[in-house]
Amino acid sequence: LARASGADMTTTRRLGAEKSATRAALMDAVEAVMREDGYGALTARSVAQRGGLKHQLVYYYFHTLDDLLVATYERHIGRYLERIEQAFRSPRPLHAFWQVHANPVDAVLNMEFLSLANHSEAIRTRTIAFGEDVRRLGLGRLEHLLAGNSAAAGAVNPFAATMAISAVGSILGLETAIGISGGHAETRALIDWCIDQLEP
Repeated sequence: LARASGADMTTTRRLGAEKSATRAALMDAVEAVMREDGYGALTARSVAQRGGLKHQLVYYYFHTLDDLLVATYERHIGRYLERIEQAFRSPRPLHAFWQVHANPVDAVLNMEFLSLANHSEAIRTRTIAFGEDVRRLGLGRLEHLLAGNSAAAGAVNPFAATMAISAVGSILGLETAIGISGGHAETRALIDWCIDQLEP
């Protein structure tokens, strides 16, 4: 820590601007390394090299590599949450919510972040918060919808509906990412049929 001249106080290192294009490029590079080589390959040098930048810039924009990973993950789940919020605001929220999960964006990256959550308390904490946020959103938007459906009233819980849809969609996405496709078309058809019963 640098000391201010003539004073017994410490100053913290100034970081680069949060809206900098270089900061965004570093986060893009983290995602690229994770997709191509896995989270285990992440270093300041590998990230900087992938982004065509000097590795010192990692520490100009972030205190540590972990801070860069957390910022990248927060941006990733923020985009995902925005898609989910848009789905729940649509005229047919269950169908739209299923489309978000049935056609997962960046399933490989999702898989890498889930693996990283086993080793990073910061990533795990944010993953838990994200999952709870999705369930709360589903409860608020779907409770009225399902209550108005005589076939579903009392039998289908909004929490269960959102969890089933997101779980099946996530499994399909993860399997697709590693090359498994058997039974996927049939599973998608089954979920489509079930949602049609709840949201004609």
